[in-house]
Amino acid sequence: MDEPDLVVLARVIDRGSFARAAAELNVPPSTLSRRVAALEKRLGVRALERTTRRLRATEIGELLAANGRRVRAELEDADRVVADHRSTPRGLLRIALPTPATDFVGPIFADMFARYPELRCEIAVTDAPLDLLADGFDAALYGGTVRSAGTYGVLRVGHVAPVLAASPRYLERAPAIRHLRDLEDPAHTIIARSRRPKWDFVHTKTGKTVTISPAPPRALVTAKLLSAELVIAGIGLAFVPLTAARAHPELRILEPNGYRPEGGVFSLVTPSARTSAPKVRAFVDAMKVFVAARPDLFI
Repeated sequence: MDEPDLVVLARVIDRGSFARAAAELNVPPSTLSRRVAALEKRLGVRALERTTRRLRATEIGELLAANGRRVRAELEDADRVVADHRSTPRGLLRIALPTPATDFVGPIFADMFARYPELRCEIAVTDAPLDLLADGFDAALYGGTVRSAGTYGVLRVGHVAPVLAASPRYLERAPAIRHLRDLEDPAHTIIARSRRPKWDFVHTKTGKTVTISPAPPRALVTAKLLSAELVIAGIGLAFVPLTAARAHPELRILEPNGYRPEGGVFSLVTPSARTSAPKVRAFVDAMKVFVAARPDLFI
């Protein structure tokens, strides 16, 4: 029984006996008697006059009981607030997004704002590694394998893959690309995220996977959308987000001999696997609905 002693005293006085108050709380009357006695001893007052037949509150006991009733009302209000907060998305939702996600998340947040008028959002766009707990985020969208996944809540919401893309200007002057191994030709200009890239491809029909080592990159770029801009400018070849490739008609999506870049899991990550705030659940549900409705963006 976790009621404060003042609340226990008020309950005993309101019910007129230890027995009736104890029956309400499903505890022995002796438990309440000890709690009230301990309160009286701590305060140095007598709150109840007890006889074998009746129980009566003293003047100070009535004053203390009035305080106890106020405390009980505040606790009940707190219970209602918590229950309401557990059922309705509200408050501040802090979300971290990788840059490519900004191409498609707008409708998700617009729908959430329309549904939940008491919900506020802070949306941080970053491609840097995050410490969700230290940085104070409720959730983050993440593409690829989540390191130390056991310490987070990780919900897979889709499967996403980049595309190999080039501009018509580049393709007109570059060596022909008919097979994956053609990408290893040093005459090709590569834009990549690492100095010695390894590109993984999967066959669209057979599922066979192949890894190649393209030519050393001319441009080392970690930001995916910047890679897309360089590709659009005709600088070279790169893996770019599908959303970026579809948004620019001047880009050509390349699948040499039926192979395309191998994709990875697209996840929503929360600081704890136990996270169950309604605002986070609402975002998770909105992501699931959106992913299911957009097969053009997710595979």
